[in-house]
Amino acid sequence: MAIAKSPKVTTDRELINKSSVLQLNQQELSYSKIGCVTEHTQGSENLEIHYRCQLSQNIHGFVAQKFIRINGSPKRSSELVGIVNAVLFSVGDLDLIYGSPSVRRRYLDILLSQVDKEYLSSIQQYQKANTQRNHLLRLIRDGSSSANELTFWDQQLAKNAVLLTRKRQEAVKILEGASLPFHRLMGGRNEKMSIRYARTDHLSEYIDLENFLKDLEESRRRDIAQGSTSIGPHRDDLIFEIDNMEASKYASRGQSRTAILALKMAESEFLYARRTTKPVLLLDDVMSELDQTRREKLVEHLEKHDQVILTTAEPSNIPESFVNSSNRLEVLKGSVKTIEN
Repeated sequence: MAIAKSPKVTTDRELINKSSVLQLNQQELSYSKIGCVTEHTQGSENLEIHYRCQLSQNIHGFVAQKFIRINGSPKRSSELVGIVNAVLFSVGDLDLIYGSPSVRRRYLDILLSQVDKEYLSSIQQYQKANTQRNHLLRLIRDGSSSANELTFWDQQLAKNAVLLTRKRQEAVKILEGASLPFHRLMGGRNEKMSIRYARTDHLSEYIDLENFLKDLEESRRRDIAQGSTSIGPHRDDLIFEIDNMEASKYASRGQSRTAILALKMAESEFLYARRTTKPVLLLDDVMSELDQTRREKLVEHLEKHDQVILTTAEPSNIPESFVNSSNRLEVLKGSVKTIEN
């Protein structure tokens, strides 16, 4: 509901129970819906995501269409983003350190798109310009187009690259500063954690249009040979360091887990500062990765937040103080029931 897509799948189709759709007749439609009602100081909003499925001749056997409604009115997915603020913690978050750069770029894009419509618009324009430029690069390589035709797409790419990079750099500085107190709380008192935004273009800290266009010009021959754009926000990275050493190479799993938890708490503060509404914290089986001391410290910190949804397959991993003050639900064989305290 926060970003109009699931963090666990790559396509909406994967959210659908395939067997139930394949039982349809050719002309039948299947519908599903998820929704929520948000309440805040400005009022309330009814948010819904609808899926319509129909049999198809494609390799998956069906197609799934998504529709967004806000207070009953049809909307674009981009209009839903940012209404519900949420921060997700999961075991898979270690990919932010050990995964590919695209995982870290996507993290920044989702975070900033929730609070900055200008960023969301710019990343969409940048991706379109990059796709068009890459297509043109391949045509030039094959002798079907002239390099002079790159000028327009270079301009489109550059103006959005400058905005995206500046906003990312600003966000990373804020996240780094906000993460340090929680990192110390969780046991990193003798360690220095840092987060650095690593660019692929001009190496000066300040990015501007002129320098970026110059870098595009200098990389043009290489780009034509590769058939793709080699510099820009779509190639940049986020580097985590512990005591000035890159975490992906030298940090233990425990150190990495603590660093990511610190980042996520900083993300919560980042969203709150810009939306004036505390985000919902979603913790997916995080306690299993922590020792008892860190569990207690995490719970102590969570008590400062208005809404926390925590899942676990091992209830004994949850400190008793948190359990006693919570509403508990059990999911068993697809059914949900309330557990009385």
